[in-house]
Amino acid sequence: MVRQLGFFNAPHVAFLFMPSFGDNVRVASDIGMYAQSLLLSLSARGIGSVPQTFLGMNADTVRKVLGVSDNMKLLFGISFGYPDTEAKPNSFRMERDPIESNVTIHN
Repeated sequence: MVRQLGFFNAPHVAFLFMPSFGDNVRVASDIGMYAQSLLLSLSARGIGSVPQTFLGMNADTVRKVLGVSDNMKLLFGISFGYPDTEAKPNSFRMERDPIESNVTIHN
């Protein structure tokens, strides 16, 4: 938790807020797609990133520090910067399930 609050020592963080209206699902989906594109774009340029939903649990503090109005909902933050290749946590790699275990294709 402490490392998350320190943004994993990343030099930058982006906070993704959304206005609250309607059922919120469509807005959150749009922001999720934007975030994925941002993460892939950063990666393509050799920039490491960590999406942090935990930061959304501290929305009141983030809004206060940044001067963001209460009608904006904080979904999550993304810490980013050039990775320290010597840092042990950066060597961790998660195995991936085969796509067949997560995707159903209907013909």
